[in-house]
Amino acid sequence: MDGVYHLLSRTSCRQYLFGDEEKEMFVRLMRRQAEFCGVDVLSYCVMSNHFHILARVRYEPEVSDAELMMRHRILYGGDHLGPRAIGPERLGEVFEQGGEEAQEWRERLRNRMGDVSVFMRELKQRFGIWYNHRHRNTGSIWSDRFKSLIVEPSLEAMAKVAAYIDLNPVRAELVEDPAEYRFCGYAAAMGGQKQARDGYQQIYFGREWKETIRSYRICLFGKGYYSKGVVGKDRGRVSAERLEQVMKRGGKLEMAEALRCRVRYFTDGMALGSAEFLKQLQADYGEWFPEQRKASSAKMKGADWGDLRVIRNLRVSPLA
Repeated sequence: MDGVYHLLSRTSCRQYLFGDEEKEMFVRLMRRQAEFCGVDVLSYCVMSNHFHILARVRYEPEVSDAELMMRHRILYGGDHLGPRAIGPERLGEVFEQGGEEAQEWRERLRNRMGDVSVFMRELKQRFGIWYNHRHRNTGSIWSDRFKSLIVEPSLEAMAKVAAYIDLNPVRAELVEDPAEYRFCGYAAAMGGQKQARDGYQQIYFGREWKETIRSYRICLFGKGYYSKGVVGKDRGRVSAERLEQVMKRGGKLEMAEALRCRVRYFTDGMALGSAEFLKQLQADYGEWFPEQRKASSAKMKGADWGDLRVIRNLRVSPLA
C-alpha cells in the first residue's frame, strides 16, 4: 500500500552484532534496496542490535523499461549474481528483443516494487547474506519478520516519529546529540548528504533546507535549544523516577522529554495519526484490523501529543 511506515527489526536474541563496519554496510544496502523498490527513506537509525526506518512507499502502477533497468543496475551492479538472477546487460538485451521473456521480467521486477514487505524482506536477506559471509556465520541473524506502524503522511505525525528514531542513540546514552551518531539520518543530513536531507524535506513538504532543519531541531530538542542544538538542561534519557512521578500524578511530559523515552505507541500502536485519518484507514482496509478495533482509535497518554491518536490502546507502560 502506498503510504508512510515506521519499520523496526531486531537481531536474534537481541545480540549486539553490528559494529561500525556492519552499520555502514547496512546503510549502503538500505539505500540501494530503497531505490530499487521505489521507497523513500525519510529517516533511519542503525543500532548495534536493531534498526529503525521511516519510509514512504510509492505505489507505481507503471514503471518504464528504462527505469526498471536503472533500478536493477543500482541493486545488482557489481554484485555476484545467483543462478536465477539476470545481469544488467542481459536484462537490456531481453527488453530490446521483446516478447514473452521480456514481459516476464517486467512483471517479475515490478512485483518487487512499491511493497513495504518486499523492501524489508529483501533488505534483511541481503544484509544477512553479507553478514554471514563476512563473519563465516550460518543461520538467520534476525529474531523476527519486522514490526511496522502505519504513519499518517502529515507533518505532525512524520516529524515526531522521525525524531523518535533519530533519538535512539541519545536514549541509549551513546551521544548527547544525534548529529554525533553517524548511523542515523539526522547525522547524515547534518553532514550534507543529499539523500538524507531530501528525506527530512519530504517530511516538511519541500521546504528549504534551512527552514526544515530549524523546525526539526525544535522537534528534537524542544524550544529552548541553542544554535548548535544544545539545550540548557539534560537531554539524555528521562529517568525512571521522573517518568513515574509524572505518570502517577496523571501529568504529561514535555514533548522533547517524551521522545527520549521508549514510546511503545510508535512500535505497537498499529497506526498513528489524526482521528479522521485512522477512521478512513479502517474503512478502506478493514480486513487488516481485528473486529473490536474497527472504527476506533485511542488518545495517546503521557505527553501532549496534539491531535495524534493510535488504533491500539496500550494500557500498560506506553512510555518507559
